[in-house]
Amino acid sequence: MTFENLNLDLYKLLIEDVRDARRARRELSNIFMTLNIAGMSALGFLARPDAGLQDPLLFSLCALALATTTVIWRTSNSYYRVLLNAKYVNIYDLEQKLGIDPIQKEWATIQATHEASRFFSMERGMPVLFLIGYAVFFAVHIGRDNWDIIIANLQVAFDAIAQWVRSLSSGSPHS
Repeated sequence: MTFENLNLDLYKLLIEDVRDARRARRELSNIFMTLNIAGMSALGFLARPDAGLQDPLLFSLCALALATTTVIWRTSNSYYRVLLNAKYVNIYDLEQKLGIDPIQKEWATIQATHEASRFFSMERGMPVLFLIGYAVFFAVHIGRDNWDIIIANLQVAFDAIAQWVRSLSSGSPHS
């Protein structure tokens, strides 16, 4: 096997690796999208008028959990962007050695015609839209009347956790 054949095989492998990373990112985004749609449905169920928002703490914790999930989604997207950028650097270096540059030319064409897509892509926009949606939904449905209930319930929860931690440190057999 010649050096050029080896480089060509490596080039094919790197291209396949990029394809796999993109597929993994797409699958992860689909999972997060599904989680957020299901979560938004759960919030809608908890906030429906006939439910009377019986437990604002449950609603608040659910909204917080969904917002956290969305932040994790956005962070994962950023990780994949960095990973793919590193993979493309390797591909570009190998293209220089091979004397061909189809991937670089393709990227240059895409960038020239779709510069705005860097900042307004679905991948970047959806987590932010869900976060905004959760914040608005939370603000509208919780309102000022429920803050006292939420704070009182959180205080009870924190007191219970503190008691549990104290029992662990004292060696209580009920831990």
